[in-house]
Amino acid sequence: MISVTTGIRAEEVRLQGQHVLFVEGRDGNAVDPKVLNALFSDGLRIEPLGSSFSVRSVAEALHPHHPTYYFLIDRDHYEHDFVERCWTHFPDPGTHNLLVWRRREIENYFLEPQYLVRSKYCRVSEERLGERVLHFANQRLFLDAANHVVISIREELKRNWIEKFSNPADFPTKEGALLKLKAANEFDQHRTTVHNKVSSDEVERRFAEFVDRMTGGPEGLEFGSGDWLHLIQGKKVLGQVVNSECFQVATTDGKALMGREKLNEVVKDLLQKDEAVQPQDFMALKELIDKRVNGPS
Repeated sequence: MISVTTGIRAEEVRLQGQHVLFVEGRDGNAVDPKVLNALFSDGLRIEPLGSSFSVRSVAEALHPHHPTYYFLIDRDHYEHDFVERCWTHFPDPGTHNLLVWRRREIENYFLEPQYLVRSKYCRVSEERLGERVLHFANQRLFLDAANHVVISIREELKRNWIEKFSNPADFPTKEGALLKLKAANEFDQHRTTVHNKVSSDEVERRFAEFVDRMTGGPEGLEFGSGDWLHLIQGKKVLGQVVNSECFQVATTDGKALMGREKLNEVVKDLLQKDEAVQPQDFMALKELIDKRVNGPS
């Protein structure tokens, strides 16, 4: 059986060559491990490994030594080309065995009304479900657009913009070393870069561009327009939809579930439906990993 081990730290990753898929999440009760445990059968362990940064860092560190370790993270700030390269070249022994969801978070895949309405816990029509998804997504459209601007600028400014010096002969004295350091052109270039990226005009341009990308042009979000289903913070929207009047989940003694417990029950139920109705990326992930665990069919 597949098991989920909780509380694992990066330095404790020693799993003796087993096929292991590391995912985001603090523990086995997070949505990512719940979904993946439902997708995969015997032969693969699912291990929550904290934040996206932690998972990617471990992926880059371990790929030369552990070819049967695989890593899956949320889309977050990663651009389309990087995401597609991960899927096209997986597994890539030259870089890392990393996959990135094509949507911002795993929860985004559950925001399709025609899929979500299949849950036995759903108590409303597909049309009403779509209205609630749009309602909650529209509530956070401009928040998510503003946060995208913050994250995109922050990530771009993290890039390696200056190389370290390497020749001791260029630094014979304290005074000479300081002059050499202060004369580096990269400092002036970086000041200009930072100024340009955080200028009022550039912030406004990025904000408008991302809102346009989300909406597809019209004011507000609609199904079939824009890329918002991929880019909205799905974790928040799905939680609101599932914990609204649209779904009712109760224990065997009739106690109504709420919060993460309710969400996990809805997700597990949907993943038990026929493979034909499952999100395409779920099936693509399953095929890629199964080929590694079981060999080509």
